[in-house]
Amino acid sequence: MFASSVDGAKALCLHFSLIWAAKRHQLDPSRYYVKVLEAIPHCQTLEDHEALLPWNIDLEKVGVAEVAA
Repeated sequence: MFASSVDGAKALCLHFSLIWAAKRHQLDPSRYYVKVLEAIPHCQTLEDHEALLPWNIDLEKVGVAEVAA
């Protein structure tokens, strides 16, 4: 519906999965998304990529999501 091609839909799913993973791990989705996209070009090893996973990322870099009361 929002993607004009199959490749566009696959790309959209990738981006949504980053956002939902951040939410699932109670991270600020916006800050996590930006931090991951900024860091990916500088990753050279598997460990560099693994450090960006929501359960490994430094919380000071991305912040914790605020929970609505």
